[in-house]
Amino acid sequence: MDKRKVLDEGRQLKRLNAETRRQVHMHKWFAIVAALDCVLVIFYDQDMRNIVFSAGVCVVCTYLWLKGRKQSRSYRREWDAKFGTKKQL
Repeated sequence: MDKRKVLDEGRQLKRLNAETRRQVHMHKWFAIVAALDCVLVIFYDQDMRNIVFSAGVCVVCTYLWLKGRKQSRSYRREWDAKFGTKKQL
């Protein structure tokens, strides 16, 4: 019975880590595209509404990216603490 619980907990940690990493990857690319858009708008259009919108999207996505990255790493550290690293296996 105890082994079954450990396997379920391990699988749950891996799934949480994978899901968080997928979301973080998406936020990272949104932040990069928004930053490039902001730079292009500054040099070519110079419309403050577009600059503020692009900068806001970039800031929010960067925050979500860093927050999710921290969460993903905490899942990975929890997995390593409970089950060991791949090098130890």
